[in-house]
Amino acid sequence: MKAKQTSDSGTRLEGKDKAPSSLGFLLSQVGVYASQRFAWRIAAIDLQPPLFRVLNAVDVVEGQSQGAIGEAIGAPASRMVAIVDELESRGLVERRPHPSDRRIRAVYLTPKGRKLLARGRKLAAEHEEELTRGMSAAERKQLVALLQKVVEEQEIGAGVHPGLSGQGR
Repeated sequence: MKAKQTSDSGTRLEGKDKAPSSLGFLLSQVGVYASQRFAWRIAAIDLQPPLFRVLNAVDVVEGQSQGAIGEAIGAPASRMVAIVDELESRGLVERRPHPSDRRIRAVYLTPKGRKLLARGRKLAAEHEEELTRGMSAAERKQLVALLQKVVEEQEIGAGVHPGLSGQGR
């Protein structure tokens, strides 16, 4: 039996509200839910999602400037400065002179940063497992492939998260 949805004024939406079955609504609903749950989960290790994203990016392209890393993940320079400053003050990354350009500071993970990143990745894997509970491995793979296709077709940018820039596209 379908539950009747009512607002405070008692208006019935049963059978009339098409939003809960539309792609845009579902993507938004899952996206907000996933973001909130991940932020809650990763807060247990004293991280926020933007810091975790930058730690991941530094690990992949260690030795690059914070500007290059920010550009790759869609974070503006001012945001990157603040994030890298925080990560550095917490002893998770360090800036070193760039080998080929003394004006640039290259960013590297510290041992403490690597350890925290590993813990964060474990939590991220648990989060993904929770989000896809009830799906087979093949269904998870298909969902990821379809969402990647949306990212490509909408030219969002692989690895770019609108939350880092504070703006949607």
